[in-house]
Amino acid sequence: TLKGKWAENLTIYSAWGIAIFIPITLFVMHALASQVTYLPLYLVLFSVPFFLIGIIISAAFNAFASVAGRLYAADLIGASAGALLVVLFLVLTGGEGATLIVGLIAAISATLFSRITKNARKTIASLMFVGFAISLILLNHATQIFAIPTDPTAQKDLPIYLREHPGSKIVKTEWNSFSRIDVVEGGEGGEGLVAKVFIDGGAGTNIISWDGSTESRQELSTWMQYLPFKMMQDPKVLVIGSGGGRDVVASLVSGSKDVTSVEINPIIYETVKSYGDRAGNVYSHQDVRSYVDEGRSFITRSSEKYDIIYVPFVDTWASVSSGGLSVSENFLYTLEGFQQYYDHLTERGKIVTVRWLIDAPRFISTYAKLLEQNGIPQDQLHRHLIMATSDSYTQDPSVTMVVFSKSPFTDEEISFLSQSFSQYDYKPILIPGQVMRDPYSALLSGHITLDQFYNQFDTKVYPVTDDNPYFLSFEKPLPPAVEILLYASIGIVGIFLIVPFAWIRRRRSASPAGEEGEGLISSKRSEIGIATIIPYFAALGVGFILIELALLQKLILFMGNPTMTFALLLFTILVSSGGGSLLSSRIAKNNMRNLVFVIGGIAGLGILYVFCLPSIIYSALAEPIHIKAAISIGILAPIGFLMGMPLPTGMRLLKVHRPDFIPWMWAINGAFSVLGAVLAIALGIMYGSSFAMILGAMVYLIALGISFASKKKTITQVAT
Repeated sequence: TLKGKWAENLTIYSAWGIAIFIPITLFVMHALASQVTYLPLYLVLFSVPFFLIGIIISAAFNAFASVAGRLYAADLIGASAGALLVVLFLVLTGGEGATLIVGLIAAISATLFSRITKNARKTIASLMFVGFAISLILLNHATQIFAIPTDPTAQKDLPIYLREHPGSKIVKTEWNSFSRIDVVEGGEGGEGLVAKVFIDGGAGTNIISWDGSTESRQELSTWMQYLPFKMMQDPKVLVIGSGGGRDVVASLVSGSKDVTSVEINPIIYETVKSYGDRAGNVYSHQDVRSYVDEGRSFITRSSEKYDIIYVPFVDTWASVSSGGLSVSENFLYTLEGFQQYYDHLTERGKIVTVRWLIDAPRFISTYAKLLEQNGIPQDQLHRHLIMATSDSYTQDPSVTMVVFSKSPFTDEEISFLSQSFSQYDYKPILIPGQVMRDPYSALLSGHITLDQFYNQFDTKVYPVTDDNPYFLSFEKPLPPAVEILLYASIGIVGIFLIVPFAWIRRRRSASPAGEEGEGLISSKRSEIGIATIIPYFAALGVGFILIELALLQKLILFMGNPTMTFALLLFTILVSSGGGSLLSSRIAKNNMRNLVFVIGGIAGLGILYVFCLPSIIYSALAEPIHIKAAISIGILAPIGFLMGMPLPTGMRLLKVHRPDFIPWMWAINGAFSVLGAVLAIALGIMYGSSFAMILGAMVYLIALGISFASKKKTITQVAT
């Protein structure tokens, strides 16, 4: 039972607050059309439920620290259930509905708290909140009253398109574990558009009007990015990321009779199919084999060889230039990814990548490394590359195509592309034996090394790898958004360290000499000092999140779906950590001695994963999703089980020696987790996720040292 009115009131009132603030925040975003101008307001409003959740958990740990293992286990297991349920709720109710369900869960929790305390009035009030939350969910389902609209003033692809195409409108909005999808029809769109599909209001892909005949839409074959389809006779084509299907149509009307399309998002795939004859039934065409799959997983399973592997882009210059994609992993453009494409090419096969001018140097360096690791020296690179851009040699936005040939380009291929560029007024940058423009001439002629080539640019141009898959992170050393978050998280840590410490010192100095009031710093030598407990809980916060997010990045490639991977990782880590927490009181029963071995196991497993995970991932990448999920669970569960023990054991130690510091140390752990999350991103961009995982393991050694120094401290003075 809850002990004391303070715990009862804090938990129940905080749960009510969550049930109230969530719909208020959603309605404010709806009423203000989610305009970016009001972003600070949205952040403040959404921070309130998290603040209230922190109060509930802190109150529980403070009141029942003697059974911290069971409390922490319940918290983690509940969070793991939420990690899986959110994927289901996103599909069934959308993002707004899933958020409202959190308010319902809070109201149900308040009811349970009230029942436990046998307070009839609070129970009735909590049941009223449950009814209130259910009515809001049903109301939103019927009227979309909480639906968050697109900010019409935002510099983002969807609102820009709506502004620039009067008469266009959103005809469908749908959510899944990948993204929010908006389908737009109408307006004066080019290319004979049937509809345009936007992903999270940003990147867009076109569904074009087509009658299904390869004799129509011939103008597509004159577009720069589709000229390679005409360069070869009846090429066998693989399109990775086919989106709205325009690239597939272009390959068909250019002469291909064997096209394989791979699209990762099932909503986009089904949307294209829903337009049927208007879109030429492109994904059901007799010459097309279409798959809903992740590109790297598909090509790993494939045993076929292709004449052209086409990797288009869907993000616009607005989304790239805003920097919003700079912290997004993209495993399609890593060196390991290009090696897989290379291995699936016919002898004269081509890889065609289409992006922006700013991306071109990174593609060149990637292909240089690719040839090098396949035994072809750098001085032969120019014979394998053709590059052209649509609008400008120096200024983005300018769509840029890089064509890589497994074997040196033939004279016929060079002649065809060169004449086509001239005929349609495209701007060649690299053509073997004809054009070699700066800044590539020095590298391709062998006058400078790759490292010297990298140093010529203000942006990052070195190849990215599966360990560091941030292809769209151009800024040196970090994207501005990450730097801001890093400074902000350091500030948060400082506040959580300094303010409570200053408050406690002030209260201590105000106490009568020689007295030790409740909640003050004690001078008893038997108690644990601040210099010991703060590093312990800080290390647990940083180490846990560094290892967790490093594992997340590695498993995104393995599973293929970022949201599903995150849900699976959270579920497994939290359930296994909950199990570890539940058993922590048995493993570390009387003192901290056994915890030394537990934390040593965490650090050891972290280091082991760095060296073993890549081979496990690549060997099983082609397996079905349920097999990969089982393997992921097997990887995550052991380290999760161990990581669930140190925190509740530390809380039990505090309950005996420094009970007044329990809420503060819970806050310290949370604040350093925030810092660790930002560090994981920053280190992943700069050095790779393996470095972040190694650092996480090393940070756990701090906790290990403190545990070893405190191994004889009793943690059993309070009955459990």
